[in-house]
Amino acid sequence: MRSCRITPINWTHALKTYFVRHSSKLDLDNYTLGLLWDGDYVGIHYPHDIHGTFSKHDAKSTDPKDYEGTAKSCMNKFQEIAKNGGYIFAVYKHQSGGKIGYVEPNSKVELLHGVWGSKNGNEGREAILKVLKLMSPKNLSAQESISLKSVQPRQGTTCQWRKVGSRVEALLNGKIDSVVGSLTPDLQEVMCMEFLRTEAAKKYALPILKYTLSPVGRTLKDLDILGMTDGSDFISAQVTYHALGAADWKLKKLNNYATKDNFTIYFCKCKEPTNIDGHIIFPLDLVFKEFCLESKLGAKWFKKVTSA
Repeated sequence: MRSCRITPINWTHALKTYFVRHSSKLDLDNYTLGLLWDGDYVGIHYPHDIHGTFSKHDAKSTDPKDYEGTAKSCMNKFQEIAKNGGYIFAVYKHQSGGKIGYVEPNSKVELLHGVWGSKNGNEGREAILKVLKLMSPKNLSAQESISLKSVQPRQGTTCQWRKVGSRVEALLNGKIDSVVGSLTPDLQEVMCMEFLRTEAAKKYALPILKYTLSPVGRTLKDLDILGMTDGSDFISAQVTYHALGAADWKLKKLNNYATKDNFTIYFCKCKEPTNIDGHIIFPLDLVFKEFCLESKLGAKWFKKVTSA
């Protein structure tokens, strides 16, 4: 893996972060897929434009006005990135890991000439891709990219990626701030789950988690953590980076679980532990302090999940 650092640049504005997917739908041969990866490009292949040029060659225009539907939307997004710059995390169907880098503001969408694959009857025909060049690229192995892939958008080719925050920028700079905001939402959920297993949780009179009853996060509609204590009581928890009062609908989801044998916990941004309507309210920053900063196990965990 190449180890690269961004040369300091005085950006005129903060760069947004984008996710780019090179999926199995791309009908390109292995040589062309290699051109994308080895050349540090992110690309899209929409060969049909509104002018009907496909009978002669793939569409060459990089103007969104020359396309319709999804093609127009993706071309608009590429032009937005080219104009304003942006941090990128990209996945490629033939690579188990991923690639991070950034696009400089005032870049241009370029054309990359490759070869069609065999899926749509155009095998061997010239393929013309629209691409953006990544600066300071860094290839991530499968293991190194897990924390990004676990929260990647489920659909779409190219999109702004708000959920990951400044994580890609931090990885490129080789510096992760020791704050809870450096963890993606899914990792904040894991952090709280692991914290509930520790003696530090007992110090704050929290129930101690012995085992979970479902995977953390996405699998449950109302809860992020569902588990049991050694006394056979349930633990039902929500984890949010929102401040207390800023996402009351999440707290209200716990109402259905507030029974005699169920500890309900709401981890959020707040000043101190408290109790609201029978729910334990616990500061997310305090979890981070106790687990990631003041325990050896948690410090190792934080380093592993945020390093690349």
